[in-house]
Amino acid sequence: MKLVLLALAAVAAAAPPEVLSQKFERDPEGNYEYGYKQDNRQSASEVGRVSPGPEPGTGTLSQTGSFQFVGDDGQTYRVSYVADEGGFQPRAAHLPVAPAQIPEYAQLRIDHPELFWA
Repeated sequence: MKLVLLALAAVAAAAPPEVLSQKFERDPEGNYEYGYKQDNRQSASEVGRVSPGPEPGTGTLSQTGSFQFVGDDGQTYRVSYVADEGGFQPRAAHLPVAPAQIPEYAQLRIDHPELFWA
């Protein structure tokens, strides 16, 4: 009987998480919203907005969202982000924060823009 219970516990532990809710909506312009929640406390949501460019087939996509998961340490981690022309910019209590730009570097960018391609 103990062996059967151990086998059932192993199967239950290996089972994929159950999706509690999910959503995906998109409009004709390409804007969208999606999200999901699982029974293992993992979740994600994102909103994408398209900004048309000056020429057909050009433009930008700006995405904002967040995701949450439970780490190996049992803690729940949440990350919010923006992804746009400035790149992927995550924010979370457990992530390091980039240091402020030093004044000498800022002045170097002003005095010698040819050194910086971005």
